[in-house]
Amino acid sequence: MPRIKAIARKEMIHLLRDRRTLVLIALMPFMQLITYGYAINTDVKHLPTAVYDQDRTSMSRRLTEAFEQSAYFDITDRPASFEAVRQAIDRGKVKAGLIIPPGFMRDLLAGRQAELQLIIDGTDSNPANTAMNTSQAIVTQYMLRQGLLRTDGEPPVVFKPRLWYNPDLKSPFFMVPGLVGLLLQLLIPMITATAIVREKERGNIEQLLVTPVKPWEIILGKLIPYVGVGLLIALTIIASANLLFAVPIRGNPLTLFVLTMLFLTVCLGFGLYASTVAENQQQASQIIMFFAAPSILLSGFIFPRESMPWPIYGIGYFIPLTYYLKIVRGIILKGLGYDDLWGEILPLVAICALVLGLSIKRFHKRLE
Repeated sequence: MPRIKAIARKEMIHLLRDRRTLVLIALMPFMQLITYGYAINTDVKHLPTAVYDQDRTSMSRRLTEAFEQSAYFDITDRPASFEAVRQAIDRGKVKAGLIIPPGFMRDLLAGRQAELQLIIDGTDSNPANTAMNTSQAIVTQYMLRQGLLRTDGEPPVVFKPRLWYNPDLKSPFFMVPGLVGLLLQLLIPMITATAIVREKERGNIEQLLVTPVKPWEIILGKLIPYVGVGLLIALTIIASANLLFAVPIRGNPLTLFVLTMLFLTVCLGFGLYASTVAENQQQASQIIMFFAAPSILLSGFIFPRESMPWPIYGIGYFIPLTYYLKIVRGIILKGLGYDDLWGEILPLVAICALVLGLSIKRFHKRLE
């Protein structure tokens, strides 16, 4: 028993001296609580919606107000053309587009059936289901309030919700492309950080420094193999998604390759930075896993970001996976190109430059 106490005391002293591990142990449960508590919300509300009102009458305005007052739809855009509605949905600015045709009020007052259409982004099945079900209830309630129900049983408003990109609401269409980004952000920083830290633990870095190899050559030489590993992971997932789940690839594969390389560079930067902070492989793994939960929950990989409170929603802007998910899903499911994705490419480039710059500078300093 005394020997067990001595070993336990030694281990406790070692743990208390390891400040980095103590900080991670203290912060991780709190961060996990905040992240899981606010991010996991299956009740989807406040879907950004575009309204293309070609009628511009009192009845069309009351219909728009009925959608907005429901708390499920937020009118964030009022485009002047159908093409503008399409672009807003393509680029992910809105999740739905309400199209009110001209003559809407005239047809209703004349006793004729008026048409109404709601276009829904079907790439994410949860918000799409919510938009489909709640919109039908809103239109029905609107007809009751306006006293429009007809004696012949025919509905006064012919409501036509239409799902784009994923009309059958298949979950693999939404989840599988996102796995490309998720696995890259989890695996590549992990294997990069642990591999470099392992080199430091074994003293191999010091051996390289006495050779004519320059520090930047060491950095580049260590990162290149993991670029190949990341591309292999991405290619395997995309090919499997197409073969096993019939996920269509509607966009340009070259565009997807280039932007995947950009995201992969960000992941390598995170791994390199973690290797400069960690003293051992265990710390490197803990640092990477510290950012794993926010990346999964706050990026929109599983839960719609629209359902999150604003402070938690804002954190997602600092997560590279948030932008890459829109890129990979936009290219694969919507067939988007560079012109449609600049809103995601530019922030990702900025994060890449910041993370990679800090990582290389810190790693260079550690080598010196």
